[in-house]
Amino acid sequence: MQISEPAEYAILGLLDGQPMYGYEMFQQFQGGTLRQIVHLEMSQMYAFLKKLERLEYIEAELEPQGIRPPRRNFHLTEPGRAVFHEWLTTPVERPREIRVFFLLKLYFVRQIIPDQTARLIDREIIACRKFLDHLESQRLPDASTSDTAFLEYVVLRSRIHQTHALLDWLCELQNDFQKAI
Repeated sequence: MQISEPAEYAILGLLDGQPMYGYEMFQQFQGGTLRQIVHLEMSQMYAFLKKLERLEYIEAELEPQGIRPPRRNFHLTEPGRAVFHEWLTTPVERPREIRVFFLLKLYFVRQIIPDQTARLIDREIIACRKFLDHLESQRLPDASTSDTAFLEYVVLRSRIHQTHALLDWLCELQNDFQKAI
């Protein structure tokens, strides 16, 4: 078992700053930019918290509340912090991951280690260029030979154009960030 969902990384990121209750984390998701990046239901969040506890990336301390059941105050463990920081500073490999994973990384890098923002963007540009080179090195099928060849041609061209667009956006982001500092 390992982390597989973007929201799991977002939970680790929220806990990197401070211990929090489950409901408090949910409010962070619903009340800000995180909601625009990752969709999360309350029931999903509690399932992710249990999973992260089983992985020993987070722990909970019970806090009494009088006659009400005790609240669980979650905090990040050292292994959880190490996993999160390694993920945070590693570029995504596929362009389809940029929409969620890269934006999450950017969100938390800006909050936790802002001096690494330019490096994250630079590394993502390099990874995106590498992926684009891989796509462009593939031989384009002759689209006129069959329906299958036509669809293979269309899919490859679509992926190339999407990757070009993402690369353009990343370069624009890089320029905007450099102007802002």
